Amino acid sequence: MEQAARERITLVEVLERTAPFPVFTATVQAAVQRLESEGVSSLLSIQFHARPDDTEVGVVITFADSRQVMEHIRRISSWPEFKALLGVAKPVDVRVYGRLGEEAQAWLRTMNVVSKVFESPVAGFVR
Repeated sequence: MEQAARERITLVEVLERTAPFPVFTATVQAAVQRLESEGVSSLLSIQFHARPDDTEVGVVITFADSRQVMEHIRRISSWPEFKALLGVAKPVDVRVYGRLGEEAQAWLRTMNVVSKVFESPVAGFVR
């Protein structure tokens, strides 16, 4: 397994949408737009998946480097877009794929929603 694949961190999250779908969508789009332009360089992708008739939302976030996860958290915590996102959705479940640093693990534990951590990659590749 190549080193780049070993260093990837993927968070698979389930959120509960707490606002009407159009409000949620506009809020998420603003947050993603800011992340794309001002987010940490190792944030490779973020994808929100939702349906208007369902309050459950899926999010997949992938980082190239686990060392920048805490920098990401510190950076977005003060953004109005992130605060707005917390106003329209709340975390229900998080699964972590990859090895996070201690500080990032501790921060995630404070949310009380991490259901599983798969931190030992055994096979894979990155293109």
